[in-house]
Amino acid sequence: MITVRIQGGTGNQLFQYAFARGVAARLKTTYLIDKKVCDDARWDPHKIHRKYSLNLFNTKISFANNSTLGGFVWIRKHYKIFDTFYKYLRGKRLLLPFYYPERTFAYDPNVFDVKGSKYFDGDWQSDKYFNHIADEIRDEITPAAPLSAQTEAIKIEIRKASNPVSLHVRRGDYVSDPLAAQMHGICSMSYYAAAIDHIEKNVESPHFFIFSDDYTWSVENFKHLKHPVTCIKGSEKSDYEDLTLMSECRHHIIANSSFGWWGAWLNARKDKIVIAPRMWFRNAPKADTKDIYPEGWIRL
Repeated sequence: MITVRIQGGTGNQLFQYAFARGVAARLKTTYLIDKKVCDDARWDPHKIHRKYSLNLFNTKISFANNSTLGGFVWIRKHYKIFDTFYKYLRGKRLLLPFYYPERTFAYDPNVFDVKGSKYFDGDWQSDKYFNHIADEIRDEITPAAPLSAQTEAIKIEIRKASNPVSLHVRRGDYVSDPLAAQMHGICSMSYYAAAIDHIEKNVESPHFFIFSDDYTWSVENFKHLKHPVTCIKGSEKSDYEDLTLMSECRHHIIANSSFGWWGAWLNARKDKIVIAPRMWFRNAPKADTKDIYPEGWIRL
């Protein structure tokens, strides 16, 4: 049995869920989801607390609790203390053989060789962890509730467009929160200009559907495109609807955000064009982030 810690926003949670499904499938074992961090902000090591959102989708979940976690209950409760302790003794997993933290951002194939019960703690942002069950993951990351009438109307508009292209703009905490701004930073307009230019040179009659947490900014900055533009207001309450609409598009331009990543990945078309920013982290430009980009995605 494996247990996976869930934390962060919807995009991060989806990565952790898909990781749990992928590893459990490969090891032929069961998996549990630990959502304590999402349920109680006091246990969240991040400045901006995110609530559990996997219930918005048709996910297959069994939850961990104190009885199933056993010896990890204390570590989970005192996460910050333990995390500092573990970083100091990095690599000496024999101290806690059942605890498996993510050491770097790069794909770790060793997760498929573990023995016995393990508690996985990390972001696990690579499709290499679950590509072997990609069809199942796409079937499960579908809305658990009916779409709103407004979303249904936009979905019809997207399907009527000759070549709909989703363009994701992540601002929000990347602008307002100093830590997030320092770590991630927002994508520049020069990046979006280059991505749009690539689409216009390779896609006939594109229609850009812009998904953003800053609707007013997006309207102002993309209103001058020579092809049709539809700006869509995003909301944390409708994450599953926004992802559904993104996946309906034929091609994608994403920000350095796991949310936009999923909007593009959920599109199963083999001929899709996906453009992503070359620099995923502003404060770690030399970090090994190559594994977050699925095969065939274009980095600009």
